[in-house]
Amino acid sequence: MFSEEVAWTEMRHYERDGVDMLLEGTAAINTGQGWETYYFAFQPYFQLDTTHVTAFAGLQLTSGTYDMTGGVIYWPLVGTVVKAGISARYNMNYYDNICLTHNILLGGSLEARPLSWLGFKASLSAMLKSRSIFAIDDDRSFLHQLSYAFSGEIDIYLPYEIMAYFSLATYERYRYMLAVAPSFTLGATKQLPHKFYAGLEGVARYTDFFTASTFYDSCEIRIFAGRTF
Repeated sequence: MFSEEVAWTEMRHYERDGVDMLLEGTAAINTGQGWETYYFAFQPYFQLDTTHVTAFAGLQLTSGTYDMTGGVIYWPLVGTVVKAGISARYNMNYYDNICLTHNILLGGSLEARPLSWLGFKASLSAMLKSRSIFAIDDDRSFLHQLSYAFSGEIDIYLPYEIMAYFSLATYERYRYMLAVAPSFTLGATKQLPHKFYAGLEGVARYTDFFTASTFYDSCEIRIFAGRTF
């Protein structure tokens, strides 16, 4: 999503002075067809950026479901148009009377802005998923599974301070599936006066996507607004 860093018509420079912060609120509507059974969710989010550190935390609040996500990216390599770093991310997902899941991701991140109108983001991580399923285990013991997670995003910077983006990822801010269940996200943001911004995005989710039995899972629509400081 959007964060105000440089003029849209200039080449991006990843070095920055001081600390930038972002506060964002999102309203999400889910079709409720897949694993996610909710239909409406509210998602507050906070992010802090310096030249070499990005830290973030957020919540998803909805009926019977609670998610908490937090993480940090350390960027030891920061250039004019490219930066590379090491990332750590944690997510806790609680479904009331159904299950509790902990997701831990450790890996690397890359961002690039080779042209004034074009940007790329990518990440690759190892993921540990620990889940306790209450319905089949009264002792609430955890099942552990190792997997991997990846994401890729293309950003297009348009006139009138609009950014459009498309991403393919095996995880979202509050959703962490195995690598065979990716999400496709298409969205756009608009910069507003006084460092405010707003946006809209749609997410299509699939399971067994990389096999012959690709299956559509669900869809989510999100509208969000925020401010940078």
